[in-house]
Amino acid sequence: MTALTYVLGAPSLKVLRRRLGRTKFWAFNMLISVGLFAAQAKMLAVAYFSLVVLMGVLEEFEEMGFSLVVGGFFTLLINSLISAGAFALWVSATGPNWSQAILSWLETALKPLTEMNPHFQVNMSDLMMQLPSIAVILWLIAMYVAILLETRLLTADMAPETAKSLRPQLSLLRLPDAVVWVFIASLLGTFGGLAPHTIEALSVNVMNVCVLLFFFQGIAVVAKAFEAIRLGTFWQVVGMVIAVVQLFLFVSLLGLLDYWLDFRARLSKRAEKVRDI
Repeated sequence: MTALTYVLGAPSLKVLRRRLGRTKFWAFNMLISVGLFAAQAKMLAVAYFSLVVLMGVLEEFEEMGFSLVVGGFFTLLINSLISAGAFALWVSATGPNWSQAILSWLETALKPLTEMNPHFQVNMSDLMMQLPSIAVILWLIAMYVAILLETRLLTADMAPETAKSLRPQLSLLRLPDAVVWVFIASLLGTFGGLAPHTIEALSVNVMNVCVLLFFFQGIAVVAKAFEAIRLGTFWQVVGMVIAVVQLFLFVSLLGLLDYWLDFRARLSKRAEKVRDI
């Protein structure tokens, strides 16, 4: 299962949870996960089950009325705890060679890239160190895409009152101020050169996740800017594609600066002045 397939499967699972309800959703997807595992597609079964848990738990918090930030945080926390427990059991079963097993899997997974581009070089040890943040980043992107696309996949037979959506909160996304301080601490741990190796590894993973979170907040700023200048739908799509593909770090910086400059409030005031003229 590629990363793209993993992410794009999230909206369908979230809609499926709405249609089937809690019991049928978990029973149906447990059967699929067990079937994949029994068919020796173990990695696929684990990846699929993690996505099922992610969407199922997110929907539970959404139905309880939790906000995007709070519901997303606890969803990630639960998924992380379950994954950490499963990983601990796997390490116990694999023995002292568990790290070598991961390195071998990474080499196999990246082999097609090295064959296509011989100049492509990756330090496998550094990549293995960042696997926790890679998993969390995939979960975050999957949740974001699921929330963004869910309403487009819902059919007319689902009543509005039973089809609540967190999508309106995406454009209002503002992370807690504590995230900035966590990000600053992770920068010191990553580039300060003073932290032990374990702290450095933790800092790198935290920094990776924070950069993506700032990107989501930056995308909300970009969307507000498009709305303020009344950009057409087509050009909004083009602009978003460029922002995601070419300007990722710039948009992340925009999201970080939004804490102090509050771009969306400024854009709203400017839009009001234009309407008053």
